Amino acid sequence: MIRQLCATVLTLASLSAVCQPKKAPKMAPMTSPGYYVNSKGDTVRGEVQTNPEDPVDIYKSFNFKPSKGGKLMPINSKKAKAFGYDDRHYILFNDGEDIYIERLATGRLNFFEYKYNGKIDGYPAVEASYYIQDTRAEGPDLPLKEIKKISNKFYKRDLKPYLKDQPMIWNDLDKFTFDRNAVTNAINEFNKYYIVTAN
Repeated sequence: MIRQLCATVLTLASLSAVCQPKKAPKMAPMTSPGYYVNSKGDTVRGEVQTNPEDPVDIYKSFNFKPSKGGKLMPINSKKAKAFGYDDRHYILFNDGEDIYIERLATGRLNFFEYKYNGKIDGYPAVEASYYIQDTRAEGPDLPLKEIKKISNKFYKRDLKPYLKDQPMIWNDLDKFTFDRNAVTNAINEFNKYYIVTAN
């Protein structure tokens, strides 16, 4: 009888352990030293969470821990105009909705990336949109001073007015395939010609 009772208790204990709902494991938040610029223009230093659950979440909002101490708190576009960490910098941009775009190249031409969940060939995937800005545009080129989205398909046509002052750089880009690194390198090369130096 005692054996039957022990066997029953052991069976029930193992069944209850197996029947427990499985929770998806969550990775502990990892942070890096960073900052954000609040709506008043003040820079707040602290730590930015670098591993959100969904990698594209950082383009909508981010978690921040102030250097004065405290817990990680969510920061959205109403609280921050820009943020950065680990030599990565994001600015707020309105493309129909408020999003953060990552600055890939800085100089006369600024080049940005925005990642989002989408579909490629019918399968869920992370897609990217790219934006460009000419910080020194003037005269008839003044509209180039605004941040504009470029097409991933016809990107070379979209980049032509921005790179027209250095046609060799534009000619070296592949006209059929968009390559993020090649475009970033071309824009960085273009920017080297326009570095402002103090006399």
